[in-house]
Amino acid sequence: MLRKTRKLFLISGLLLLFVIVFGVPYLSAAEKKHLVMIDPAHGGQDTGVKITDKVGEKDITLAIALALQKELAKEGHLEIVLTRNADKEISFEERRKNISKIKPDVFLSLHINAGFGKSSTGFEIYYPGFKDITDQKKQVKDGQKDARNKYLNDSVRLAQIIQKNLDSLFPRKGRGLREAETPILEGINIPAVVVEIGFGTNPEERKKLLSTSGQSEIAKTLARGIKIFF
Repeated sequence: MLRKTRKLFLISGLLLLFVIVFGVPYLSAAEKKHLVMIDPAHGGQDTGVKITDKVGEKDITLAIALALQKELAKEGHLEIVLTRNADKEISFEERRKNISKIKPDVFLSLHINAGFGKSSTGFEIYYPGFKDITDQKKQVKDGQKDARNKYLNDSVRLAQIIQKNLDSLFPRKGRGLREAETPILEGINIPAVVVEIGFGTNPEERKKLLSTSGQSEIAKTLARGIKIFF
């Protein structure tokens, strides 16, 4: 009987050790939330691209951002923050300060494109350039350089995922991924992309951008890409 009791205690102890070693990290990982920052470009006096006499780029980007926030909020492991949630002007400096302060896991800046004529269509996705890393590799410590490279690689992966999803919304109209030095992404050490969603100067795409259903469809498509990324 004593041997059986000791055996039970030993088994119980091993099970408890297994839970502590393997169970706790698993629970912690499951409870971890990813912070997503959505940036509706322009705002206030800065209207951006003129869509109609009364509607500017600032209005469309905000509408899509709010719809995207609502869509992502359905996921329990995601927390969403907007650089602006109303029609107000926020400078690049203010936006960048918020990014540095909040330190999101992903940053997505939303824009509406404009062409020189009505024929320009589709979407463009920009990610931070690798040029700075190449130019500064002698001055930057290896650890910092590796971390920066990881963020850049993650940005490219995020851009590719979003591109694949937007292709279903703008069939055969993707204008490719573009490495570029954009002010809002400069020096940001997080996965980040700028998305130019359609052309406000194209009659067909203008209708999609102005309609609530079109904005909702775009938001759902972007949300799907972000969820796949994580």
